[in-house]
Amino acid sequence: MRRTVAALALLAGFALVGSAFYLTRSTAPAPVVAPQEGARERARERATVLGVTDGDTLVVSPLEGRRRGREQRVRLIGLDAPETRPRPRCWARESTSALLRLAPRGSTVTLAFDRRRFDDHRRQLRYVWTASGEFVNARQLAEGNAFALRVRPNVAHAEEFARLERQARAARKGLWGSCPGPGPPSPAPRPSATPRS
Repeated sequence: MRRTVAALALLAGFALVGSAFYLTRSTAPAPVVAPQEGARERARERATVLGVTDGDTLVVSPLEGRRRGREQRVRLIGLDAPETRPRPRCWARESTSALLRLAPRGSTVTLAFDRRRFDDHRRQLRYVWTASGEFVNARQLAEGNAFALRVRPNVAHAEEFARLERQARAARKGLWGSCPGPGPPSPAPRPSATPRS
């Protein structure tokens, strides 16, 4: 009889703890955290955020290495946010504000490159994490603040980014629920090389 009572008391205790956990758990979205060790990711560096120019570009100052203290523009790999210039497109301001909330001025972020380090505008191409480990590139896509953009050879997280965009689109988050016919901007034609005479 004592064993039965003890077993019932133990089960009741587990049920009480489980109920308390269910009732007190947070309903806020879980942070998008990705390991900082991707198959193709290279050396990481820390930097201080100086500002944000749009929803996919940060201005930072590296804290170590040969570029320490120098202002650098960092383009987030794997996404394309609505343009702010020459005239803001739908959701450009919201996307920019969201990036600034994730990586506020003065905060420290961790940067990692993939295979290609710079774009055609000499911006650094990087994956970015906050000091708490939140994966900034992924969060911008998960919240509907940008379009997934797959550009080889920097594709270490391309599948994850495409999945996050599909989920944001299905849930009509961010630009997916606010912009008429959202879609990534058409790429500008690349200037052709001028032959030398």
